[in-house]
Amino acid sequence: MFRPSLRSDHPTFFDIALKHGTDKVTTHNYQQMYDKYFPVLRDRPVKMLEIGLGCDMSYGPGASYYTWLEYFPHVDLYYIEYDAACARAWAGKATGATIFAGDQADVAFLAKFIRESGGDFDIIIDDGGHTMDQQITSLTHLWKTVKPGGVYFCEDLQTSYMEQYGGGSAADAGKGKMTMTQLIAELIDDLHAGPRKHEISEDMISVDCSKEICGFWKGGAV
Repeated sequence: MFRPSLRSDHPTFFDIALKHGTDKVTTHNYQQMYDKYFPVLRDRPVKMLEIGLGCDMSYGPGASYYTWLEYFPHVDLYYIEYDAACARAWAGKATGATIFAGDQADVAFLAKFIRESGGDFDIIIDDGGHTMDQQITSLTHLWKTVKPGGVYFCEDLQTSYMEQYGGGSAADAGKGKMTMTQLIAELIDDLHAGPRKHEISEDMISVDCSKEICGFWKGGAV
């Protein structure tokens, strides 16, 4: 499991993300999670996948791309992007990353991505389409590609309470299709008591959540 570092000789994730304008620190407060766990990895080779290049953002794609390249100087960076035209346009200029165009809720596409990327990721971040189908499908199928000791983050969990993303209010829990936060609650149950409901919890050793984001850690050494 990742351990926070006490080093202060680098700019923080917040500083770098704010400079590049990503909503991870302007609209959201994901620095509470990333500045907690990422400093210990900064000077290591890191293989990282982010779902969502930012093609649908008002400021356009690339804010997180530039953030990760500056934050992790030895990163092997991958992206999954739903907007194929945007992914193609960025594939030429984003020389610091490998970009795959496809739907994160498409199981066949995810299988192809795993084969071609080789998996074995230290970090996966889901900042994609935010629908329940996309978030749940991505976690359940990409979890096996996380290295022992690695982590999978899912951002924008507020969409579990928004109908347009397939979510619903807390009062609707259990009445319809499972939301991502309901799945997370069941994964936490799996950590504490059996029988397990979900296969992915078998090697999951920790879940940590802050506002609108949760991280899931895989057992094993970093």
